[in-house]
Formats: sequence, structure tokens, C-alpha cells
Amino acid sequence: MIYVVFFSNAGVPATGLTPTIGVYKKVSDATDVTPAPTVSEIGGGFYKFTSSPAEAMVVRMNGGGSLAEADKYKVMQITPNDASLDAGVSTRAPESGGNVAAIKTKTDNLPSDPASNTQVATRLATSGYTAPDNAGISAVKAKTDNLPAAPAVEGNVQGHVADALAAYDPPTKAELDAAVAPLALEAGIEAHVLAVLNSYDPPTRDEATADKTAILAAVAALNDLTVGEILGGDLSDSLGFPANSLADLVRKLFWVLCNRLVITDASGAFTAYKTDGVTPAVAGTVTDNGTTTARSAPTWP
Repeated sequence: MIYVVFFSNAGVPATGLTPTIGVYKKVSDATDVTPAPTVSEIGGGFYKFTSSPAEAMVVRMNGGGSLAEADKYKVMQITPNDASLDAGVSTRAPESGGNVAAIKTKTDNLPSDPASNTQVATRLATSGYTAPDNAGISAVKAKTDNLPAAPAVEGNVQGHVADALAAYDPPTKAELDAAVAPLALEAGIEAHVLAVLNSYDPPTRDEATADKTAILAAVAALNDLTVGEILGGDLSDSLGFPANSLADLVRKLFWVLCNRLVITDASGAFTAYKTDGVTPAVAGTVTDNGTTTARSAPTWP
């Protein structure tokens, strides 16, 4: 086995030394073992020697005269060589009780890569796994966070009820009596009724009859049409109506809307005929400049 030591000179790695092993003794009986191993330099202040002791040894190494006394010596204990360790281990009894076999039986059931998320997801999907409702859980948590530490403890409930009752400020009997008293007084009710009646301003008889008179006058202005003429729509040319009366104006409108309209030339002159389709009813002109349309004042026969 190779053993390594480090020499320094006032904290600086010491190189170029020729260390020697001055003490090489058995720990068991302090017997010197010869020859002592030879030390060689590795570099950077490190030095090594090789030894395969049959039992534990104590070693003191001298780094050389160029080092201070505090840095010159290295003392260590080395253990038996690898062969001895192998022999010691090989003589131990094998594991008993079937523990290793039991563990192997369990690990044989693991997938080839038990840490793989893909295999875990596949197993969950195969077993019909349903992911938790995280949003619902968060909503429930938000509500339960407002509960006391032990909501089922009667004392806690009573404490919260007591706090709520202490904060509640219901109206006193005197306050209720003061609020209800005005409503119960007959005089108070009468005062409200009188206030409403006094604010009501119905129309006077003269105001009501004035509207009636105006309506009757408007109806009287239509006396050039009988009820039968209005209902029957009798506006024939044989009937005579006062000029510009309602019947006269309606009949002229009918002439324009319901009878023949003849435009006689390119200037836009037109003639509307009466019910017989022969007798002229109204004449005029219609002009169109491409943007607006204008008509002349109608000429009635």
C-alpha cells in the first residue's frame, strides 16, 4: 500500500527533500522492522513510500536538515496490507437470515427505471388514476383558513359567539318607542293626508271645459263631411266641397296618389288626372339636377 505525507517550510510546500524513515516499529511490541521503506518525492511538498506490513506499525519520518524542527518530523501509524485485509474479510461468515434475498425479491418487482416520470405516469393512467382537484382543494382551504384552530371545541365556539354578541348594538326600547310613536298618532297620519290633499291641484271646471270647447270647434270645422262620407270614403268629382276644406284637400291628395300622373315633356312638366282618368286635377313641374329634386307650386283647376 502507498502512504503519502506532506512537508512544508514555514507554511510553504517543501520540495527537493530527501526524507528518511528513522523509526519503523511494530505497535504490538515496539520491535524494529528492517529495512525501513524508502521515501520518494511526488511534488508540491508531497512524498510517498510503499509498505505492506503484516500488523500495525508506527512510523517517524525525518524531512532533512534544511527544515525547522517544527516542520522536520512526521509521525504516523500504518495498518496491515491489503492482502491481510482481504484475508480478514474472506474469513467472515456470509450474511444469514435471508435479508439480501428478501430485498432482492422486492427490487425485482421494480421497473427498469423506477425514478422515471414516464413509467410512473403510465402506471397511473393504467390504474384509472384521477388527478386531485387542486382548484377545489384551494377553495376549501381558503374557507378553512378562516376557522379557529380547533373549530369543534365548544369553548372556542362560545368565545366567538360571545365576541359577536358583545359587538352587536341593538336599538334600545326607548329608541324603538321614539321611532314608532309618531306613526301611531292619529294626528300625525291626518297631517300627512292633509299635506297630500293640499299639494293636489286638479283642473278647474273652466280649464276642463276649455279643452272640450276646442275639441268641439275642431270637429265642427269638419262639417263639410258627413259621417257616411268619411266612413265610405266618398270623394267623387260629383260632390262639391268648400275650397281648401278638409274634404277638398283629401280629394286632391287622392287624385295625386291614386290616379294617373303624366309627365308631358323632358322639362319635367306633369299633370295628375281626376278619378275619370281624363279630367286634369293638378299640374306642375319636377326638376332634377342630379343631386336634389324640386317641384313647382301645383296648379289646381
